[in-house]
Amino acid sequence: MRTELAGVYDTRVALISPPRTGSTAVARLLWQHPAITHHCHEPFEACYWGSHGPDSVTSCLANPMEIATGGRVTLADVPHGSGLLIKEMSFQLSAEQFDTLAGLASAPLVFVMCDPRLSATSRLRIVCELSGSDTFPPFESGWPSLYEQIESCRRRGIPYALVDSDDLRADPPGVTAALTAAIGLPPMPGLEAWAPRPGLQLCSPEVGALMSEVRRRDDPFYRKVLGSTGIQPREQVDWDREDAMLAAAGLAGDVATWLSHYEQLRSDPALVAATVPLVRVEQAS
Repeated sequence: MRTELAGVYDTRVALISPPRTGSTAVARLLWQHPAITHHCHEPFEACYWGSHGPDSVTSCLANPMEIATGGRVTLADVPHGSGLLIKEMSFQLSAEQFDTLAGLASAPLVFVMCDPRLSATSRLRIVCELSGSDTFPPFESGWPSLYEQIESCRRRGIPYALVDSDDLRADPPGVTAALTAAIGLPPMPGLEAWAPRPGLQLCSPEVGALMSEVRRRDDPFYRKVLGSTGIQPREQVDWDREDAMLAAAGLAGDVATWLSHYEQLRSDPALVAATVPLVRVEQAS
């Protein structure tokens, strides 16, 4: 598939993240760039949730979404010289699948993260809506996989850019400009604002239902970001409430490990720097 994609797309960007870290907002930002014309949404999702084989990945890549219209098209109908964004969740990728995805990219990989306490509690709320469950397997936080994937890139010299979505929220124009420069896209002002597209279907109902039947009717993972008008500041966080939710879900110990990894990643030279210092509001000691 790599040869077929390279023959059609001049630009191929792979975006990988734990769930609920703002990665779809980063994807929407990149959609605004004229170099990015098509999108493939989580091609490995059916492999993880439904034990589907490589054919499901090929099918997703061979039928991308045309960003301008929101419709699926065949690869044969994509104009030569187009640009592709492939978005994937870190935990849905095995080591072999990560290598496959990395091999499709023509630009440095884009990893997106945020404070793991917030991504974990956000996932807890979504999981409760989907299934009524009060917790989820720690692996499906995406944080162990993200850390391993970035370590793999470091060992093997695979270029990447790391985005903290809270940096992006604090300085949308500055971080956007730094991100596009890091992955080799020409400068383009105003990418951080867009028109709402609430009716857009990122994940097919059949694939979404592999995780929960609820996603056939309304997918809560993308409801807010598809109805948004651009990158917004984060609302004030009630850390006592978030910590209590993590403790009740039995995830407090895991989140402490992920938080340590997150702070390490905040010092990564590949972190896309904000032009405005990020002010963090922490729980009082």
